[in-house]
Amino acid sequence: MPNSLVFIGERPSYLEMQIKGKPDFYDAIVLSKKSHHPSSNRSYHSIPLHETRVTIHIRETNSQFNCYYKSLQLIEGEKQLSEEEAFDIFTSFAIMEDNKVAFLLDSGRKGIKLREKVGPRSLTAREKLEV
Repeated sequence: MPNSLVFIGERPSYLEMQIKGKPDFYDAIVLSKKSHHPSSNRSYHSIPLHETRVTIHIRETNSQFNCYYKSLQLIEGEKQLSEEEAFDIFTSFAIMEDNKVAFLLDSGRKGIKLREKVGPRSLTAREKLEV
């Protein structure tokens, strides 16, 4: 699957796809291996990325997802997409180039509490004086 857009799901026909999951770190490891195991419970499908434009129509949001060489573009339909909806579309795909795999991931930083900022530290030295 070199130089391709990868998704987890099914392809009922050549022009149609159903996304059933989002790629994660495990998928990146499996896909980066030269011979990934087809016995995995996940079904990987790829769309080759060449010099030609590939357009994917997303029924749920009535929008289009364009893949052109090394760029991805989301074109909104009649309804404006929220930031979360757009991010959700992009996180459904992984990009493969040779044996390298890249994907977007929500790091879940919302639950991390920032520690309190410690004030500036000062270094002091004392010297005993003889009287």
